[in-house]
Amino acid sequence: MKLRQLEAIRAVLARGTTTHAAETLGLTQSAVSRLISQLEDELGLDIFDRRHGRLVVTPEGQQFYAVAEKVLAGIDQITATARDIRTLQAGALRIIAMPTLSHGLLPKTIARMNQQYKQVRISLDVGFRNDLEAGISSAKYDFGLATLPIDLEGIDIEPLCSVYGVCVVPKDHELAAKEIIEAADLTDIPFISVDPRTMLRYRTDELFGGLGIKRRLGVEAQTTMMACSLVCEGVGVSIVHPFTAASFGDRLAIRPFEPNIRFEYAVMFPSGQTRSNLTNAFVDTLREDLETYGDELGLDKVHPKPALV
Repeated sequence: MKLRQLEAIRAVLARGTTTHAAETLGLTQSAVSRLISQLEDELGLDIFDRRHGRLVVTPEGQQFYAVAEKVLAGIDQITATARDIRTLQAGALRIIAMPTLSHGLLPKTIARMNQQYKQVRISLDVGFRNDLEAGISSAKYDFGLATLPIDLEGIDIEPLCSVYGVCVVPKDHELAAKEIIEAADLTDIPFISVDPRTMLRYRTDELFGGLGIKRRLGVEAQTTMMACSLVCEGVGVSIVHPFTAASFGDRLAIRPFEPNIRFEYAVMFPSGQTRSNLTNAFVDTLREDLETYGDELGLDKVHPKPALV
């Protein structure tokens, strides 16, 4: 039994004659008649009666087609699903990112993907370094976004971009009048730290410790988003990634910070896994967004990096 034989039966029943069925299938009338006759011979079943040059379905043919129609519908669904997957109109993406990139940049890319591929399901989890490393190495996620360095078996790395940390201060703070805020400017000023598990916290503490500058440490926020919210409330100042700071708009003052604290971002993939077209499309869109992100949000310290070839 061949699929084309079942399609010939469906076309005759839908169009009424072999002539019209042939037009639907792009075949000759004799080819349609031959497909049906071959199937009847294979099954030992008369699906149609031949009456005055016309095909009239038999009761047995109706019973047979009731089952065959379900098979054809299933084939149609498979074909449609394959087409949707090929054209990125179906599928799912599982993403995990550090808190910094889950604000500002990623929402823009997800919005673009959602607009272009409306049937695609995208799930975004937020986690710290150990969460990302465990999730990517086990292939729980399609890809992740994190700060470097990362050197772990089971993970492939592609550079994404580098940024410089910025200093965020309340809009009415005296430091808001400065074009560039230096480390010494933060001496004995209430400073909002972030989670000790983050590279931002490690690099910031390392810098101030190396310079021998003492900050007034009081409030500790788990994420840079929370730190910026506290800055807006006048609790203190902080050093954060520019992506998060930019998402607050004019609710706080954002200033370049010196000495520079440079952060390298990368895309993490499970090693040995073939990347889906959907994954590649998302990462390509993310790189495109990085090209315009600095101009749109006033971040002149965003440096997109090409994918590894």
